[in-house]
Amino acid sequence: MTIIATEIQKWKRNKIVWCILALTLLFGIFAIERACSISRSSPYMDSFGDLYTLAFKNLSSLFLPIVIGMFATTLFFDEHKNDTLKGLLIIPVTKAQLYFSKVAVVILMSVGLCLITFLLCVVGGLIAGGFPDLNAETLMDAALLYLAGGLLIPIAMLPIVFLATLSKGYILPIGMALLYLVPVVIAPAYLTGIHPLASVMGIYPHISEAAAAMVESLMQGILPDISPLVCIGSLFLIGAAFATASVVTLKKQSY
Repeated sequence: MTIIATEIQKWKRNKIVWCILALTLLFGIFAIERACSISRSSPYMDSFGDLYTLAFKNLSSLFLPIVIGMFATTLFFDEHKNDTLKGLLIIPVTKAQLYFSKVAVVILMSVGLCLITFLLCVVGGLIAGGFPDLNAETLMDAALLYLAGGLLIPIAMLPIVFLATLSKGYILPIGMALLYLVPVVIAPAYLTGIHPLASVMGIYPHISEAAAAMVESLMQGILPDISPLVCIGSLFLIGAAFATASVVTLKKQSY
């Protein structure tokens, strides 16, 4: 908990974090602008589900995975660049504790960005008005979708976090994060249950009808008939394997 608190304190001095926050706010503001400018008679914005899934899709499909890859790389590489890891390891902290504390920080940032976007959607829905389904049930569906994305996308990015622990620079993990997204963009429906990010997308349709429609559009009209338990199992199995590999890698490194 002390390491997590220390990492959060570092955020205040990290320009990348402030840029990420600014871009997240822009995504939320764009969704609000769409809600205000598109008529409720249009099928693209006739429900609050259209608004919150638009904002979520903009945040989670490309932006959040790339941001997590960059942020995780920064967390691990800065210890080498600033030569602070030697001092950190003097205190009684294991490499496993160090790794999982940084992963926890990544998850907290991811959930925080999703929470900001969710709150902007609620405010935007109230400002734009005219949404007949803006009620407690729909707000709960939206909150669950954003919470799921905030928690699961970092787990899906653990293979890239592994590269961040392995690499002594930014280029490899950030470059691989972009390549990691390519197959999910091209053929997500066929990778559900195999690729971690596609597996996360396979979980969303079971949260709400609006989320199911969002995933169907992302998968080019194909909604895979795969159990969410299979997706969750695959996601956590791959995540656990790469988390273990990351801890082993850190233990083998000498400073």
